[in-house]
Amino acid sequence: MYLRAFLFFAFVSTAAAQGSGTALDALKLIPKDAAKRLARIEAREGTPSPERWYLLVHDPAEPRGVREFVVAGGKFLTSRTLSQFADTLMPADIIGADTVKVDSAHVGKLAAAFAEANGAKVGMLNYELMRDAATNAPAWKVTVLDAAGDQLGVLAVNATRGAVLSAEGFEKSPAVELLAPPTGIAAAGAARPVGKAARPTPAPPPKPNVLKRIFGGGKNPKPEQ
Repeated sequence: MYLRAFLFFAFVSTAAAQGSGTALDALKLIPKDAAKRLARIEAREGTPSPERWYLLVHDPAEPRGVREFVVAGGKFLTSRTLSQFADTLMPADIIGADTVKVDSAHVGKLAAAFAEANGAKVGMLNYELMRDAATNAPAWKVTVLDAAGDQLGVLAVNATRGAVLSAEGFEKSPAVELLAPPTGIAAAGAARPVGKAARPTPAPPPKPNVLKRIFGGGKNPKPEQ
């Protein structure tokens, strides 16, 4: 069990160190003026890094306000004025690349920690970053899947400070030291274990109980290429 988590942590750390496909790596490949108008990031089936990152920005020159940049394999692929992830984007949707201090690699580590705490193994990760309605701050939402594509749980993480906001579907939380924000992010607050209910602030750990089998749901469809 511990070996599984160690191997996944090592995989995430290696990907981040090599710059081989994290969200912040992808952001560096789009025009700076576009990055300032970042509204959303999407990716599917990361192991932990996905094949493609979809970076959505508000484009005031477009009637729907949408421009999507696609990055794959550490290279810029294309930009287009439509997206399967958003029909329209407004100025209020803008979060800006400067507010995103927490990379997808850190979110992947948290996902592995929660899976390990619940006796499960991460197969794939689906990433989403956008403005959180409750806090009005940018937040990551990562859907954690097993190797068969069935959902284990969903984590929400503040993308500026690194605090875990919620951990739906996970009965148990990992050790508090595993929830610490990335090195270099100041004033993130003390990381605390969270319960199953979604909350805008960190919550105390849930009471111990018998781990239920939570594998369920269908496989997530792949986004259009």
